[in-house]
Amino acid sequence: MTDPEPEPAAQAQPERHHRPGVFLGTWRGIRFYLDYSWFIIAAIVVYILSTSLFPAHLPGHSQAVHLALGVVGAALFFFSIVLHELGHSVVSQRCGIPVPSIRLLFIGGIAEISREPDDARSELRIALAGPVVSLLLVMAYLGLGWMFSLLGVEPVSLMFLWLAQVNLILVLFNAIPGYPLDGGRVLRALLWMRNGKLREATYITSRIGALFSMVLIIGGVLMIFAYAAWNGLVFILIGVFLKNAAESGYSQTVYQEVLGGVPVSALMTRDPIGIPEHLPLNLVVDDYFLTNHHVAFPVVDGEGRCQGLLRLEFLQQVPREKWPYTQAGDLVASAGGERLRVPEATRATDALRRLLATGQGRLAVTDAQGRLTGIVTRHDLLHFIRVHTELAGEEPRSPA
Repeated sequence: MTDPEPEPAAQAQPERHHRPGVFLGTWRGIRFYLDYSWFIIAAIVVYILSTSLFPAHLPGHSQAVHLALGVVGAALFFFSIVLHELGHSVVSQRCGIPVPSIRLLFIGGIAEISREPDDARSELRIALAGPVVSLLLVMAYLGLGWMFSLLGVEPVSLMFLWLAQVNLILVLFNAIPGYPLDGGRVLRALLWMRNGKLREATYITSRIGALFSMVLIIGGVLMIFAYAAWNGLVFILIGVFLKNAAESGYSQTVYQEVLGGVPVSALMTRDPIGIPEHLPLNLVVDDYFLTNHHVAFPVVDGEGRCQGLLRLEFLQQVPREKWPYTQAGDLVASAGGERLRVPEATRATDALRRLLATGQGRLAVTDAQGRLTGIVTRHDLLHFIRVHTELAGEEPRSPA
């Protein structure tokens, strides 16, 4: 699966938001993470393999052999998922779309692609890359299983045959034509290619994805109450995740279409109040935060150049007794407020992605010389989207 992630705005790198989990390293500019939920599912997979599958088919071997096969089999299974997501990611990079990270979750893997492809053919190539990798792995594992069977090493042969089976199941599951599954992205690309309307194609495939997610949720509930099969909880969790992802995917497409080509300068509030960089924090609080009732203000130097945004929470980092001796410009520099500014030419889509990614509500806007010209807020952008979608007779959704 792939998951669009907010893309940095040009000439201003956003603050990287915290990602829960264990950071594994970087390859080709892609950061790899193990989500904490992964450890639970990994333990479950090892347990099932070592206490059920392998003992049932290899009764003549010790528990230590079963456990070793379970650990190695589970490790190769999750490595297969990483390779599947790398298939999406490498092709995405070749299409000029950055991939910030790949995460392993309890539901599998997610390659976080920074933005939607520019055309239907790129979308089709990216969507097909993962299943192609998985099919190649199926053939490779079948070949290894056959080879070890000829050599008489049945435990290893069984492990590779199991890996071939689960990778084939992964391909078949992802082939369901509902967004955000690979099959849904393939169908979206084909519809987009036929009618040239990404928004319509995304709407159709996201509705299929939402319908499939409800089937999983209802099926999971029935498994729990009708058969006391608690693994139905996994179906419920996957269904909820897919439903949210399907709705989020359509919302992001709407945002991209409505805000596409619109610069932040067209939506910003011009001539905002600026705090002089040399002003001590006690006067900043009295003259600006308590008077104007905003949670952030731009800080400017003597020539009107924006140093960044001074946010209310930045003040909480400084002991109150030090406020008279700490200047606004110094706090902005030490707290990273300079990252909360964008050039006037920044696309509104990039600004919204950045606001959502960092959890902020506003950005300072500057001209080519770095002088403060305006403030753009999340409310400004979402209000613009709401007006356009309501005029089109649609009900806008909140951003994910």
